Amino acid sequence: MTTEEAPLTFIAVSAANVARARRWHPDFDDDEHPRWTGADWSNAMFAPAYAQAALDLDAGKLLGGRGELLNKLADEIGDVFLYLDLLAQFYGLDIDRCIADTFNRVSVREGFPERLEVGA
Repeated sequence: MTTEEAPLTFIAVSAANVARARRWHPDFDDDEHPRWTGADWSNAMFAPAYAQAALDLDAGKLLGGRGELLNKLADEIGDVFLYLDLLAQFYGLDIDRCIADTFNRVSVREGFPERLEVGA
């Protein structure tokens, strides 16, 4: 990363993600008649979440080579995150708040000191 580049943030990803989703789904914000429901956004994550590439890596199936499988896995991870973000936005939730709250709740429950802070 050069000094001119800013780190990628949840806010930046979410803004671009919902802007692009509105192009594909002009009714994304239509509470009365959305083309996709919350269940549709949730279900869209299942195929990438299954991540055949991870299963192949774990099973030692390196027919396409480890690098190719890692690239496929990286694509699947990106898909899952982007659909998860759209699901959160569909319901009016902030992905950063969802992640921080869950992370912190588990840290408290397990007695760990790590905490995430979300900007105001």
